[in-house]
Amino acid sequence: MASLALYTVVFLVSLLFLYLYRAYIAKSSLPLPPGPPALPIIGNVHQAPKSYPWLQYHAWGKTYGPVLHLNMLGQPVIVLSTSAAAHDLLAKRGATFSDRPRFVVAAELALKGMHMLLRPYDERFRVHQKLESPLLSMRAASAYLPFQELESKQLLYDLLGNAGGSGGDCHGHFERTTASIIYGLFYGFRLKTASDPVLLTAHSVNHEFDQLAQVGKYLVDSFPVLNNLPGSLAPWKAEAEKHWERQRALHVGNLQQGYAANGWNFSKQMKKTLDNEAIDMSEEELALDVGIMADAALDASTETLMWFVVACITSNKGFIAKAQNHLDTVVGRDRLPDFADRPQLLYIDAIVEELLRWRPAGAAGVPHFTKVESSYKGYRIPANSVVIPNHWSMTREEEVFGSNVEDFSPERWLPSANPDDGTPCAPSGLRDLPIVGFGYGRRLCPGRHVARNVLWITIARVLWAFEIEPGLSETGERLAVDSMAATDGLVSKPLPFKASFKPRGSWVNDIVMAECDTHDVAFADILHRIGGDMAPR
Repeated sequence: MASLALYTVVFLVSLLFLYLYRAYIAKSSLPLPPGPPALPIIGNVHQAPKSYPWLQYHAWGKTYGPVLHLNMLGQPVIVLSTSAAAHDLLAKRGATFSDRPRFVVAAELALKGMHMLLRPYDERFRVHQKLESPLLSMRAASAYLPFQELESKQLLYDLLGNAGGSGGDCHGHFERTTASIIYGLFYGFRLKTASDPVLLTAHSVNHEFDQLAQVGKYLVDSFPVLNNLPGSLAPWKAEAEKHWERQRALHVGNLQQGYAANGWNFSKQMKKTLDNEAIDMSEEELALDVGIMADAALDASTETLMWFVVACITSNKGFIAKAQNHLDTVVGRDRLPDFADRPQLLYIDAIVEELLRWRPAGAAGVPHFTKVESSYKGYRIPANSVVIPNHWSMTREEEVFGSNVEDFSPERWLPSANPDDGTPCAPSGLRDLPIVGFGYGRRLCPGRHVARNVLWITIARVLWAFEIEPGLSETGERLAVDSMAATDGLVSKPLPFKASFKPRGSWVNDIVMAECDTHDVAFADILHRIGGDMAPR
């Protein structure tokens, strides 16, 4: 008990010192950014959102401007609400703003500092970037197109098998598609159903990790000094260690399966790079790198496609009719659309970009961290600030996207949308409007090219084949789908809903039944061809 009392006294004295230092000593001639009024010592903790933080940040941004300051028990938090502010700080000043805040339980204890998304920006982070980047470049992404076409065929077959009737939960079909692409490339094996034991185990482990990573759940995340407590007074240590064993078993097991698989895959290629360049890395660290990358890709891609289904059900049907008209004109009805059609199907690219804007997968962004004091727009950004890029606000900037920001409108991305506004076109031919969901600067997501390709081929083929409607109730009435009903957390997912996929005509049945049952395809041959395409030139 004496030990506990001593730790309590040390903690309270440290907290008081931190407050006094930040309130009276660590002053600058520049003011802090505006923000909601704070109370002494606790600051804005009493106002911290318990759920859906991006909505509260968005409301504060409208009141206090694009850069606002919060005081969380002495911890300065800067929330950015415009893409311009995020680009200026997180991209242009990457040397200062590319770090991450400490996640003592989730990152340091439960994953031994090996979570790529939560790693500090240091030399080890750059080693992992070096391993990943060649596998996710634009050249690499083009090598994966045949496999993505294969899995999107299987999706059509699976959806057709459940067409008609009252509809159902289509999440499993879309998840099987994205998971099979990811596990195929990363580990060399495909998935036949969303109930595959490998995927179910990953779900369980990732759900457990999400619980550990909840903001505010563990006081030690705000006051790392508490991690010096003995295990008997720090129950989070045992929780984290138990979770580490589950993470290690899952990802090392998948890595070893990748080594044993027939044909090329990420696991083999990354191990080869380690050996060729004499990089010292344990099997566990490599397994976590590959595994966390796979988990992040799976979650973001699957849920973005689910938001696409929500958009089809809840938005103005004009965009669907327009897309299907383009598909019928360019592709026709005697074959499936493929990547060779992409230059003539700019409207499908516009749907992809609008989807990434309308429902960003990480609505509140992933927090950055700066160790040094700096300034921006006449305001002081204190040293050791957590910097949150609030993607929800950035995707709702009316000055950038127009007044109809809540609508799903692919037209906003087309050059003809506003030809006199001076917005240049990107290489794709679309207006070069900001997309924020892939991160910034030195932490820009290397998998963005692969992800966009998955979204494009899946959306093009689903729209070519099906009319999408809400499912039916037991009494035969169309069920309402709420376009704002979502889970909380790092990746915002639509709540379960029923959807009906009705073939657009008999030609869909004929082609899908003839061409799209792909489970017997010689997958190893595809991987061998990918390996050949990936060989140095």
